[in-house]
Amino acid sequence: MEHYSLLKKYVSEHGHLPDKKKVENRGLLNWWKYNKKRAKQGLMPPDRLALLKTLSDMRLTVSKEHDLFGDMSSSQHEK
Repeated sequence: MEHYSLLKKYVSEHGHLPDKKKVENRGLLNWWKYNKKRAKQGLMPPDRLALLKTLSDMRLTVSKEHDLFGDMSSSQHEK
């Protein structure tokens, strides 16, 4: 669950998955790819599959917010 938490934090801050060219977060990207592969093979338990889907949906939602608001923080959105 540590990788899940770290990737969730990364996606919420950046709006996308880690860049494969940046070594410092490559492990998170590899964890994502490995688990997506397991899910496609039907080897993922339902509870873990739900967490993976949450991450995927979050990535899409956060990315859209970044497109709309740029780098503004949430406190600036309310003004």
